[in-house]
Amino acid sequence: MEHSFSTLLEAYRHLWTNRSLTTKKLNEQESQALLYETIEKELRDEMTHPRARQLPEIKFYYAINRIMNSDLSEQEKLSLIHIHINVMEQIKE
Repeated sequence: MEHSFSTLLEAYRHLWTNRSLTTKKLNEQESQALLYETIEKELRDEMTHPRARQLPEIKFYYAINRIMNSDLSEQEKLSLIHIHINVMEQIKE
């Protein structure tokens, strides 16, 4: 991955402006942990009432669509998609 996790966390914030992520200055390791944790919550649809939750595959599709339709750089898009794939593989294990 070419971008730092701090940069990718900022890119993720750009995609989800209504998400309240910490405003504290994070190091690379903390940024990586927060990014992976947040993406996992997104794919598991944990911010939605349990009866209204969608499958991780559907949330994955929506996330990839949102990333591809954003104004992020191509490298940021690819990096975020790569992370989403990694998290999705972890969820499916």
